[in-house]
Amino acid sequence: MVGNYTIADRPSDVSIRYIVIHATELSYADTIARFQSPHHVSAHTVIRGADGQQTGMVTPDNVAWHAGNWDMNCRSLGIEQEAYVDDAASFTGPMMAALVDQILTWSVQYHISLDRAHILGHDNVAAPSREAAKQMHRDPGWQFDWAQLFRQLGVSAEPSAPVNSGQALKITSRYVNLFQQPSVTSEVIGQTTDSLSYRASYGQEFVCVAQHGDWLAIDFNGQQAWLNRKDAVGVQRPILTVDQEPVNLYGSTQPDAAAIGELQSGEQYVISDTLTGLKASDTTGHLSAVETNDVFQQIWYGHRIGYVKISKSN
Repeated sequence: MVGNYTIADRPSDVSIRYIVIHATELSYADTIARFQSPHHVSAHTVIRGADGQQTGMVTPDNVAWHAGNWDMNCRSLGIEQEAYVDDAASFTGPMMAALVDQILTWSVQYHISLDRAHILGHDNVAAPSREAAKQMHRDPGWQFDWAQLFRQLGVSAEPSAPVNSGQALKITSRYVNLFQQPSVTSEVIGQTTDSLSYRASYGQEFVCVAQHGDWLAIDFNGQQAWLNRKDAVGVQRPILTVDQEPVNLYGSTQPDAAAIGELQSGEQYVISDTLTGLKASDTTGHLSAVETNDVFQQIWYGHRIGYVKISKSN
């Protein structure tokens, strides 16, 4: 499979931290054929919708080119489902069962956390640069059932704890629309033509920054956004609060990465992970990678994750 992946020795050279779930938007056979030709794209495995059959494409020790973000590729495993983002019926039971089995196997083998901060959709992967934002993918989409996935993974639902201002919350509905004001008659935030700009999905975690009756406000894509209290539960999580000076947001931990956004004073976000920076490159088809002295905190910035640098290399 020349031109579709990078030869590596993971997790010896780079630890595997994430699993990224995709929808093919192609048939099973066409996806396999595409990954077997030099299209500069691949995934580690492909699952067939009809019966859950799997075809391995890239071994987990190697880096598949699946996420649209080199840093994420180096740290992740990619699973393609034979599914279509707008077709709920294409996300079949047999395919879900195979997906669950594969995630459980890899989570044990590579010590990957079974939560929404580490089991990501392609639509949750950060853009590596501002320029790349428009090219980032939107699969597996709103028809994929994250709640069912985590139930089948054996991850217990959070207890129904109340949500208080200044405390973390977790989305418990399949997805929620986010409003400019605490009312269903309000306009949604963001762009009405882009659902990723005004929806949060199951398992994502944010900080309650205000309350009004049955409504809770969160910081989402740098905006205050309102959702109904019934769609979330309170959870105990560490919180990042931006001080007086703005803070850069990154979509990559590579040392030459440019900021993709800026967090403003007073904004609050749940810290879902802390990780060291990575300097990685593909040298004649082989991975060259070393950790840097940079330290990042991972957050949900809108529908996608992002990284905040909390210490810098000397």
